[in-house]
Amino acid sequence: MGDIRLTSPRVRVRRLGIEPVEFQTTNADLVLWDRTRAKHKWPTFQDAPFLWLTFLSWAAARRTGAIPPEFTYEKWEAETLDVEALTDDADSVDPTQPVPEFG
Repeated sequence: MGDIRLTSPRVRVRRLGIEPVEFQTTNADLVLWDRTRAKHKWPTFQDAPFLWLTFLSWAAARRTGAIPPEFTYEKWEAETLDVEALTDDADSVDPTQPVPEFG
């Protein structure tokens, strides 16, 4: 049985004072988004893609134990600098290209 390729996004998260971390989101994270979005009357992921990716990264972080269950979405959102959906292309970065500097 080969590697399983999920259609849910893999994300790289950059947060205040923490090294970037990657998470593979799963169906559980997507379902949690659907339920939470409906409850709070948030826009669709097409209308608010950054909200969607930030929420999915938070859900994956909680599910994997990277953050404690009581770590709120609002705190995650406030401390997140960037969330990037990774593709196969993102993994093959050209090392000859300059890297943006932060700070």
